[in-house]
Amino acid sequence: MAASHGSGAGALTMASSASAGEASAPNRMTWARRATVVSPRARVDVALPVQSTFAELVPELVRLSDAQRHIGPGHTGWVLTRLGGAPIAPELTVAASGLRDGDVLYLVPRERQGAPLLFDDVVDAIASASERSDGAWRPSTAHRVGAAAGAVALAGATMLLFALLSGKAAAPAVLGGALIALLAAGGVLARLAHDRRAAIACVAAGLPAAVMAGVSAAPPHQLWPLHGGSAALGLAALAVYGAVAIVTVKHYSAWFGALAGAAVLGGGTAAVVGLADVTAAHAGVVLAVFATALAAGAPILSMRLGRLPLPRVPSDITAFRENEEPTLGPDVLDQTTTAQRMLTGLLAALGLSAVSGAVAALKAPGTWPVVFVSLLSVVWMLRSRAYTDTVQRVLLVGSGLAALTWLAGSLVVRHEQALLLAGVSVLALAGLGCFVYARHAGQGRHSPYWTRFMDVAEFLSVVALLPIAGVALGVYQHLGHIKH
Repeated sequence: MAASHGSGAGALTMASSASAGEASAPNRMTWARRATVVSPRARVDVALPVQSTFAELVPELVRLSDAQRHIGPGHTGWVLTRLGGAPIAPELTVAASGLRDGDVLYLVPRERQGAPLLFDDVVDAIASASERSDGAWRPSTAHRVGAAAGAVALAGATMLLFALLSGKAAAPAVLGGALIALLAAGGVLARLAHDRRAAIACVAAGLPAAVMAGVSAAPPHQLWPLHGGSAALGLAALAVYGAVAIVTVKHYSAWFGALAGAAVLGGGTAAVVGLADVTAAHAGVVLAVFATALAAGAPILSMRLGRLPLPRVPSDITAFRENEEPTLGPDVLDQTTTAQRMLTGLLAALGLSAVSGAVAALKAPGTWPVVFVSLLSVVWMLRSRAYTDTVQRVLLVGSGLAALTWLAGSLVVRHEQALLLAGVSVLALAGLGCFVYARHAGQGRHSPYWTRFMDVAEFLSVVALLPIAGVALGVYQHLGHIKH
């Protein structure tokens, strides 16, 4: 194992085997992995033999990095970890751990394991196990349930208030006053009482009232009949309320922002339907394609909004050393967390917009809207592979499944034999494929061939989405009429 401290002011070499010491430079990459080990006192660049176990390497790394000076009372030993990961098992070899050249490992003290509990009474043991279980009722659980119940009660109160004033000019004004009261109460709970959950629940209770206030703003001051203009007003009011909620309650601002963003997209679409001679189905197709296109740029947009420093590619190693600007770890982690939340909110807004567009597109008769929604669902589910966060993957897969579920319901209502048979075949094959994927993914088996196949399928689906949208919109038919 070869190691160099810092920038290489001094070097200490230890041969893990006789053959390793005689290896030439081109062959070193085959018997060792070059990594950086960060300890509480030093940063060491090392070459770790691939056949050595971490149990053999950790004592030498402790000595090389001078980490023994960091030993405190009750020290239980050292372990190697990746950033934010679990400790690497000491019995693993470097090759078996999947370590790659350039990886960064952290030498940290091993956490002390608590002594097992001993009980003299069986009843005491059962009671303690019940209290320590994940499903035990705790004060935090009571707080969540109480806040959620309060939100439901307040939302129900605003709905009954609107039912009382429906058809009167005072209805939107009274609901507007109720919204201001809810925002003020949420601000007091968040800033003075420091009760985050109650503040979010209080503000969230006004979301239905915001939609009702906007829809009933114009005569006859009722929810029905709902048309493009009233829907646009309702979604605009929801967008404004969501934007004010972000300022009032800073926590979970990504979700309020997602709701406001989806309301802006939906309101714009509804306004086009109400003001122009455009059907809701055609506007839904455009909205779904637009949301899908924006989803591709959501990661870079979230990085910009989160003020995450973007890496710069240096021209050479000298320029890299001259322009190197170390950044504090907590700062980068906080900015990364903020950017992740914003990305989650953006994906939620765009997914909701895409599903809404799919629902509207299925109002049109014919086969092509069905094909369009099917392809749209496939695109969203395949695109989820690019994200590592569980919530983000669930959002993309859930958006695709929601569109497919609505499509299945639409096919049942239409009762077209050919489309129903095609739907049964496609869903059966999809279900079989999901079970195969679950088995392979659960075992951690990843095939490069299947990965490449999925990449090609995603590319072809995205490329085909726009032409099929044109067919669903009747663009080609209109061009044919113009030509003739």
